[in-house]
Amino acid sequence: MPPTVSPQRKIILRCGYSLGDIVMLTGALRDLHACYPGQFVTDVRSPCAAVWDHNPHITPLKEGAKGVSTLDCHYPLINHANTRPYHCMHGFVKFLNENLGLQIEPTAFKGDIQLSSLEKSWYSQVYELTRREVPFWIIAAGGKHDITIKWWDSQRYQEVVDRLKGQVQFVQVGDVGHHHPKIEGSIDLRGKTDIRQLVRLVYHAQGVLCGVTGLMHLAAAVETKIEGAPRACVVIAGGREPANWEAYPHHQFIHTQGALHCCSSGGCWRDRTWPLGDGDHRDGENHLCLTTRGSLPACMDLIESSQVVERMLTYFRGGMCERLSMADRKSCEKAVQKTKISSYDKQKLSLSSFRRALNYFLKDLEVMEANSGVGKGIVICGGGATYFPNAWVCIRILRHLGCQLPIELWILNSKEKFAGMEKLLAPFNVRILDASVVQKKYPVRKMGGWELKPYSIVHSGFQEVLFLDADNVPVRNPEFLFSANDYLRTGAIFWPDIIREARADAVWNCAEVKRPPGMEFESGQIVVNKKSHWKSMRLALWFNEQSDFLYEHLHGDKETYHLAMEKLGDQYAMISHSVVKKEGVMYQNDFDGKILFQHRSLCKWALKKRNERPDGFALQKECERFLAELRARFPSLIRAAGRKPEPVNTKQ
Repeated sequence: MPPTVSPQRKIILRCGYSLGDIVMLTGALRDLHACYPGQFVTDVRSPCAAVWDHNPHITPLKEGAKGVSTLDCHYPLINHANTRPYHCMHGFVKFLNENLGLQIEPTAFKGDIQLSSLEKSWYSQVYELTRREVPFWIIAAGGKHDITIKWWDSQRYQEVVDRLKGQVQFVQVGDVGHHHPKIEGSIDLRGKTDIRQLVRLVYHAQGVLCGVTGLMHLAAAVETKIEGAPRACVVIAGGREPANWEAYPHHQFIHTQGALHCCSSGGCWRDRTWPLGDGDHRDGENHLCLTTRGSLPACMDLIESSQVVERMLTYFRGGMCERLSMADRKSCEKAVQKTKISSYDKQKLSLSSFRRALNYFLKDLEVMEANSGVGKGIVICGGGATYFPNAWVCIRILRHLGCQLPIELWILNSKEKFAGMEKLLAPFNVRILDASVVQKKYPVRKMGGWELKPYSIVHSGFQEVLFLDADNVPVRNPEFLFSANDYLRTGAIFWPDIIREARADAVWNCAEVKRPPGMEFESGQIVVNKKSHWKSMRLALWFNEQSDFLYEHLHGDKETYHLAMEKLGDQYAMISHSVVKKEGVMYQNDFDGKILFQHRSLCKWALKKRNERPDGFALQKECERFLAELRARFPSLIRAAGRKPEPVNTKQ
């Protein structure tokens, strides 16, 4: 018998580790109370708080209260996992023994996850979709970005699902922010299960397919609906962690230790296959895989989909799992269709996920059909009561200066259009394009004022495009830019901004591109030949489709063109003369240093108030005359201009 200790010791166990580790801590807490009944009052502080729901060993304690001590829990035993015959179940147990002077012994080969009687009585999320109690397997085909070396190839997961179609119904799970590519044919619950919902889903599941992850530990810890029957689980483990440390007796643990020099004496314990460029210490050389094959660690590449299928079929041949019936299959097919479209695939990127997503897109870009367009033309974005007056002035000035190029005016949607708009613009060879209509043919992940700019360039009908912000006023006919030597040599012209923001460095690093010295791009005017630069323009558009992430690091769309050009190694000409900014206007030059564009970025034209007259601004009287003409012809615009502009377009 273990020695007697002082009764009712009050301890808060604190641990900041991930789900799988916390499941192990539940087992250690169970064993503490089993070996020392009535002698401890315990509470916990940890992530994944819902793991502890209904746990009989939890008593709320206040940190700092009299008689309450706090213990930060670790398991240094993991450092000996390759050389000593221990399972991770022993990790926290040994730590508690050493820090509390105890002799706890593990009492069960699993964690301790409790479900209430009410939870067990609830239908599963799968039942809610199928309206039948169908047998199913949970599949987690990805993981967190901190340890990517544990990921298997998503295409091989897909092969497993395809091979077992009609026999096994898979239900895909994955936490928001993690990497879980869609597996076709599965019931898609990615991003739709919190911890407690996942626990209940595991309770109803007959099997689990995953890597070395928290789900594997839940598969062992959560009781099964048939008392005493183990839950099937196939774990694709590779060579990172020794089997003795992770495997459960009734799991099929597929490892490749001993097959490679890098894991010949146990797990390698490395973290990432390739660096992600997110600034995490796991990008360091000592944390990267030593032996890679393509995009996989060699230890994972050795595991074929056929091996996984065979391990799964073992449970069916042995009678522990049942195949789908004909009625089950029909119900499951309907559930698969119900969840076919998922918002998970449109979730926001992060510094950890950006590089991988970019590389996936670059592969798709290689086979995309180009939309180069024909001829030369000008593209302007600007609809609605706030922005159309600016676009109107720009268009009228262009024609006033003798520019004969056709013009496309892009608007976000029909709300930015007013009655008589087409008739008003018809004499000036302007075609109006509604992006919301174009999106039906060319879908886009996100669309707003800044995002519309690269979208309009890519999908315009012109091959050679002069893009102008609506609030830009040329001082000379800009058609000559298409015949400039530097444009003919490179196929693109960009202008410098007045800033270089350090926050953009993180994105350049993630994209694996050395950031050029000098200023950022200023995108109030762009000249580009899409025939030679279609891929870079399409890549710039993809960057802007990730605006919810990228705009946290970049100021709108402007550096996305710069990054795209450098990433693909495309040539471009950069105006060498610095921009001059004064009184809210950015004065941009031509190749000879003469002012060509006046970008009123901070003093846009307005219909209801007196417009600013910056010192040195050319063509002010002409611009005001065109505004007056617009006021006279469309008084309804004046009333609309008094309203707050639509939020979607405030960044234009």
